[in-house]
Amino acid sequence: MVVETGKISLKDLTFDCIIGTLPFEREKEQPIVLNVSIWLDFTQAARNDDLVHSIDYAQLSDNLKEFIRGAKFQLEETLVLETAKYILGNYPKALAAEVRVSKPNAIPNCAGAESSIRIRR
Repeated sequence: MVVETGKISLKDLTFDCIIGTLPFEREKEQPIVLNVSIWLDFTQAARNDDLVHSIDYAQLSDNLKEFIRGAKFQLEETLVLETAKYILGNYPKALAAEVRVSKPNAIPNCAGAESSIRIRR
């Protein structure tokens, strides 16, 4: 059997959370932009045309927002690593996860400060 590895992605998921090391960043939420890609075997989902064999990205987005908002990370580097680990730990169908986060208001006259990581099983 051929394994058809595919990728699902959340693109530019924007929400507010506590992120940063500066005192004011620990008190007031700020926007982040989250991008996530997850690689998984599409064979069963495509064969059966059934979401049960894939990952529900609407539920994924809700779960990631709740996880990140609850964690109140200080560093972007920690946020991306722990979020990727969360995905692999909570979504057994995920073979690999890439997480990218940007803080659009971090630096004046800059589109955003960004960190990313990709991990796999």
